[in-house]
Amino acid sequence: MGQQLFATNSLGGFFTNNQLSAQVRYRSQTMQKFRQFCDMEPAAGTNRGNKVFFDKISNISTSGGTLVETDTIPKRNYTITQGTLTMTEYGNSIPFTQKVKTLSDIQVPETIRTVLMNDMRVVLDSAAATQFKTNDYIATITNTATTTFGTAGLALATAGANMSDKNVRDIIDQMKKLNIPTRDDNNYVCIASTNSIRGLYDFFEAKAQQTTIDPLYRGEVGRYYGCRFVEETNFLSNTDGSGGLYGEAVFFGADAVREGIAIPEEIRVGIPTDFGRDQGIAWYALLGFQQTWDFSADGETRIIVVDSL
Repeated sequence: MGQQLFATNSLGGFFTNNQLSAQVRYRSQTMQKFRQFCDMEPAAGTNRGNKVFFDKISNISTSGGTLVETDTIPKRNYTITQGTLTMTEYGNSIPFTQKVKTLSDIQVPETIRTVLMNDMRVVLDSAAATQFKTNDYIATITNTATTTFGTAGLALATAGANMSDKNVRDIIDQMKKLNIPTRDDNNYVCIASTNSIRGLYDFFEAKAQQTTIDPLYRGEVGRYYGCRFVEETNFLSNTDGSGGLYGEAVFFGADAVREGIAIPEEIRVGIPTDFGRDQGIAWYALLGFQQTWDFSADGETRIIVVDSL
């Protein structure tokens, strides 16, 4: 056995030089899909305050009808309710020293930008998702043949299954009965967690149907009964209901959630301090999200949330 050894630095280890891979790996990211469905609020912007008020007009108080020739035409009215969209500051930062930037083989600012961009997408998509999910109209998949509806912001039952084709038809039919307008003139949209949408994959496969048909939105995985289905993994739970086995979902039509922007999200490089030794990069945004229609206040909704006790 030789006397010069790699395992001992003084006998050979010091002759080597370990290498650092130039390829940087980043932690996997969730699928964020909610924000693409927010409608931009044109009244929001700079120098306009942090709130945007928007009016919602009811139908006429009493419907018209036939007239007797000698009667005057009746006089009716409509009512106005007002919603509020509040814009809020969002942000996060990573500070670093000039020393680590100067001596590192890997470009520290570039890795920081990537990590911050990932965080920014997750945070803002979650803020949008909160408005979609904070809703009074709740559907619970009691089982694959039964869907229970509640209208007071609370589920009325415990989920005992993931969505089946029958549950989807129940929810879409309920949306039609509520006169919820479709998203694209023809279809509603459902954003669903992986578990929630699993039963529909099984249905499509059992019927030998394609699970991806004419995709229109990012993350769209299929279309059925006048609804386009989008899968996400960022916000909705996969551990809902009995035994924590089932998933959440959100069905919606047009004008569901509004987004107001004063300053769109951006990456900002901080001004170095301590004579350049203390540096930092941040992301920042000044914006907000707001559900448009509140069932308890307006008697109308554009969203049905699939949830459980």
